[in-house]
Amino acid sequence: MARNNLVLRRADSWEPLSYRLELPAEIRELRSCRLDISLLELSVAGCGLWAGFRIRVERPITLFVDGFAPIKARTEWSSSGFAELVFDQHLHLSVVQHMARQSASIAGSPAVLGIPRAAHAEFASLSQEWKSRT
Repeated sequence: MARNNLVLRRADSWEPLSYRLELPAEIRELRSCRLDISLLELSVAGCGLWAGFRIRVERPITLFVDGFAPIKARTEWSSSGFAELVFDQHLHLSVVQHMARQSASIAGSPAVLGIPRAAHAEFASLSQEWKSRT
């Protein structure tokens, strides 16, 4: 697997290494139906996503990715259709790498859900902005 999708974080704080990807998935908020999203960034501790709508913060979420068990999480922040989830339990690194490989295998397929062309850059910018406030 190519390493060009690895995202390196700031050196002054510990954050898990994450993979930049575009993987279709679904989320389910409490008392809601499943909603289509696209994963943009994934680490053992959480993920960044494009939903196209605001997700309620600090609410329980279940993430569904084809071929994997449901993942329990909560919304850390949400803005402009983007959001970041923190997993209730860290994923094993091999699971994260497998999802990254799965994303690479479907790369080149048409963009889903109207993801903005510069989605990864915009997500990274929003994520850094949120983290600088806390």
